[in-house]
Amino acid sequence: MKKNLLKYIFIIISILFFLIIFLGIFGFETEKFNSQIKKKINQTDKNFEVELKKIRLTLNPLNFKINAKTIAPKVFYKKRIIELEYIETQISIISLIKNQIISSKLKFSTKLIFFKDLIAFARVITNKPELFILERAVKNGQIIVDVDLDFDETGKIKNDYKIKAILKDGKIGFLKKYNFEKINFSLNVRNNIFNFKDLNFKNSKSSFFSENIKIIKNKKDFFVEGQINNKDTILSEELLKLLNINISNIEFSNTNFNSENKFSFLIDKKFKVKNLAIDSNIQVNESDYKIPIILNKFFNIKNNTVKIKEHNIKSNYKNNNLVINGSGKIKVNKNFDYLEYSVDLKDEDIVLKSKLILSEFKLNSQEYLKDFIPELNENIILKDQKIKINFDNRKLQVKGEGKVKFENYFEDIKFNVSKIENKFNFNSQIDLKETLLKIDFLDFKNNNKLKTQIKISGNYNTEDSLHLKDLSIINKDNKLIIRNIFLDQENLIEKIDEANLEFFDSQDKKNKVLLKKINDNEYQINGLVFNADKLIDNLLDNKKNNNSKLFKSDFKLTLNIKEVYLDSKNIINNLIGKLNIKNNEIHTSDISGDFDNQNNFKFTVNTNNIGEKITTLYSSRAKPIVSRYKFVKGYEEGYLDFYSSKKNKISKSQLKIYDFKLQELPTLTKLLTLSSLQGIADTLSGEGIRFNEFEMNFTNKDNLITIEEIYAIGPAISILMSGYIEENKLISLRGTLVPATTINKFIGSIPLLGKILVGDKTGEGVFGVSFKIKGPPKKLETTVNPIKTLTPRFITRTLEKIKIN
Repeated sequence: MKKNLLKYIFIIISILFFLIIFLGIFGFETEKFNSQIKKKINQTDKNFEVELKKIRLTLNPLNFKINAKTIAPKVFYKKRIIELEYIETQISIISLIKNQIISSKLKFSTKLIFFKDLIAFARVITNKPELFILERAVKNGQIIVDVDLDFDETGKIKNDYKIKAILKDGKIGFLKKYNFEKINFSLNVRNNIFNFKDLNFKNSKSSFFSENIKIIKNKKDFFVEGQINNKDTILSEELLKLLNINISNIEFSNTNFNSENKFSFLIDKKFKVKNLAIDSNIQVNESDYKIPIILNKFFNIKNNTVKIKEHNIKSNYKNNNLVINGSGKIKVNKNFDYLEYSVDLKDEDIVLKSKLILSEFKLNSQEYLKDFIPELNENIILKDQKIKINFDNRKLQVKGEGKVKFENYFEDIKFNVSKIENKFNFNSQIDLKETLLKIDFLDFKNNNKLKTQIKISGNYNTEDSLHLKDLSIINKDNKLIIRNIFLDQENLIEKIDEANLEFFDSQDKKNKVLLKKINDNEYQINGLVFNADKLIDNLLDNKKNNNSKLFKSDFKLTLNIKEVYLDSKNIINNLIGKLNIKNNEIHTSDISGDFDNQNNFKFTVNTNNIGEKITTLYSSRAKPIVSRYKFVKGYEEGYLDFYSSKKNKISKSQLKIYDFKLQELPTLTKLLTLSSLQGIADTLSGEGIRFNEFEMNFTNKDNLITIEEIYAIGPAISILMSGYIEENKLISLRGTLVPATTINKFIGSIPLLGKILVGDKTGEGVFGVSFKIKGPPKKLETTVNPIKTLTPRFITRTLEKIKIN
């Protein structure tokens, strides 16, 4: 009996064992619980409906639960449908015994469905604003979603849920500028942590990919971190809009780059981004940058384009602090140069450091430089330049050194420029060994055999003025130093503290003068010697620029120079005097000096209360001034007296020159002088044609000189002339030229008076001639007519001069 009982127990246990194994492995299908499941779902939400097929049940003996799984169910919610691949759950055996379904776990997976349909279905269930925005943004894409849920004893979902999703060929577009396509990723969600794996997408022609992006949901916000990379991407306008970068004033083209970007940030309930941190590594393979036109005035850049290639850029942004490090090649002119830089930006504070090594670089030379470097090339070439740039908290500093070529040889250059707010500070040095440096108004040229060092330091305020603290040109034999000169925004001189000039000019004459500021509007020039030869030439050649403004304020100037060269032979000793400058014109002056014990020089200007300016110049040596006019040849001796009155921009002047000689006169004048014995003697002896007096009365207005009268009388010839000269356009003169024999004959024929003035003997003279000279300055035409009767005007002027003499 016991044996049979044990046998039956064993058989039952075996049957149960095999049954458990069978149910655990194969299970069985039934529709018995379908109605209960539908009822249970409907009790949760009346809008939920489910279409179920047979449910396969398998036993899980360890948990004393049954796994239930159905294939291809359909879920409906307010007429929206989602087709599922399967639904799987665990049901307590006890609940089945009690004919109740209590599930502790639920798994389901969707079929490959449209992403937009899934969002629409979710939005029907819970109409959150982010789902509304997402539904409008999604344009395409298919997705599979796997969901794994655990329930507590009350049937609520636990927080250890798991979601997996795979998106293929997605497309999103919103706010017009955010458009993405070819979106693919896998998503794992667990415990409010969203993990995106193998993400890739495109924007326009730009492709991006990421191995991992993580989103962590907290109570109040979302924390996002991950990395996004790109490869062989073209920088396009669409991409710049995506990155919210506005570079409307900068044009990039043909930009190809790779990048690796790590990032993290917080998004609050109001969708505001906080605590943004970005760590990027960018490789710019190649790029063309079109520079502003203003820069091409200085840089000789082909097609206004700078080319960049092989640039490695690393950036890090965290806690409102951005750090960028980069290096690579840059091509501005002909060659690719090396550039290395770093940027540290925090809030509004920026620290920028960079180093640029230029193999060769061209700058467009400026016209004003040719005033100082006459043989200046069309392009200034910089070579082997090492430039460091540092920008820290709105402070910019640029340091550099290398080679520069102005003409045919490379010279050494160093420079240092810093900027604080609107103020620039600069300090530069150029060492010239082969380059010709010229300062025309001082007649200075550097000696190419001597090293000449040029130093410039100062500051510039964009809202105020240019301050040159130190401007010096120094070599073994010369020293030109200017200290503290201030220029306003119109480049007018506001003030200058000191100019110390000790140099040899191109005539190998020593110059030594010192200009020094006495007070705000008063200066003095003291010196041992100064060669004014070139300065006088420049003043005479640039009359039309005499009214150009040079000084901003009125000032007074005191002169005291021991020796002043007017030319190579004539020296004024002890030149002293005072000048009062108003509105960039001489208002008053009184300057005097001595040629020797018997000859002197004096220049005065006086302006009266009615605005009339009276100018006088007396020089007992006229040659240093008269001989500067090119049409006057072989001028000798004589003294000069000049008077001018100017009012309302109209000047009336009188120039007188006494007792002088001319060794060369026009052919017509020479022929007439040969008609007198005195003229033949003067010409053959080489002494020149003598004149007792020359007087010229003329009026200036704008560019027109009206010559009321030019009268010259001498022992051999006399001239009377009038006309006008329109500067650089037209010359029109007419006059009478008469040899002295004709004058003597005429005067001798006057009863009683002729004998007294001339005597009984008069020569057999020839008649004089009248002439006209007219035409442009370089194409003058002269017409000559003999005259038998002298004009009354000529006779009157001759008699006046004879009586005076």
